Amino acid sequence: MKIKLILLFFILLVLSCQKRYEYIELRTKKSFFGESERVVKNSETIRAKNDSIAYMEAYLKFCINEKMFEDIEEVFDNPGIAKPISFKLIDKQGNDIALFINFDKIDSLKTALRSSVFKMENISKRIADKNRESEISEFKNSVRIDSQKIKELEPYFNARRDEFDTRGIVWHKPKSAPNYTNRNALYCYFYSIDGIPGNLRLRLQYHDDSWLFFNKVQFSIDGKAFEFIPMNTETDSGNGGRIWEWFDESMGNTNAELLNALANAKSAKMKLIGRQYHKIKTITQTQIDDIRRTLELYKAMGGNY
Repeated sequence: MKIKLILLFFILLVLSCQKRYEYIELRTKKSFFGESERVVKNSETIRAKNDSIAYMEAYLKFCINEKMFEDIEEVFDNPGIAKPISFKLIDKQGNDIALFINFDKIDSLKTALRSSVFKMENISKRIADKNRESEISEFKNSVRIDSQKIKELEPYFNARRDEFDTRGIVWHKPKSAPNYTNRNALYCYFYSIDGIPGNLRLRLQYHDDSWLFFNKVQFSIDGKAFEFIPMNTETDSGNGGRIWEWFDESMGNTNAELLNALANAKSAKMKLIGRQYHKIKTITQTQIDDIRRTLELYKAMGGNY
């Protein structure tokens, strides 16, 4: 009991020689409307012998949090956490010593400290990469990939890698699909990551000299009627008064019947219904063939819709 009291006395003695500081971190986070808003992280207590040591401990905390944010951001497109931008270090008198702190070799010490922190491995990425490897292995073991069919269909498609996407996305689009919006078109396309297909999409482009502002499409396929209401239709104009309207939407299970009907159609038309007017257009055999081949390629690579 006596030894414990002595030990407690020395701990209290050490603590009494240290000063108490409040570390407050300022961050920014995207609001619901996409604007940046400033948030304050809950304060933490730092105990140190003097201001210089306290400041370097605070700076280390800040660098670690910055590194953690960057690591998570590298793995996820939308990290969902606030980004550290600066910090305050409040002493007992209420002064922010981070504003005026200065001591010998402070800049070189900060540089060395920051460098050592940012050289650390991105653990989040390593875990994500391992999970991705497991997902790929599980996917390939659970689905039937038709390599012969893929080889047969590939000449009809352009496969372009998105050079700005860190996941290595490759877009598979029919070669007959236009590169620009100012052409009439109807086609399906999708992407793959590490050979795994996903995000099957339908795109419709209307190009003319008068506006429709269409918000609904009715199909007549081999005498059967279908209706599709896009979530968002965009518009643009140029080239001497020419206009174009289009939608580009992800397809799910609820759209399977429409897609299969289009892919196997003997004859098909579509009515683009606008605010006041409508336009009926014939779906060409090339468009039907491309939709069929896109669905076949998607399935051959292991996709399901």
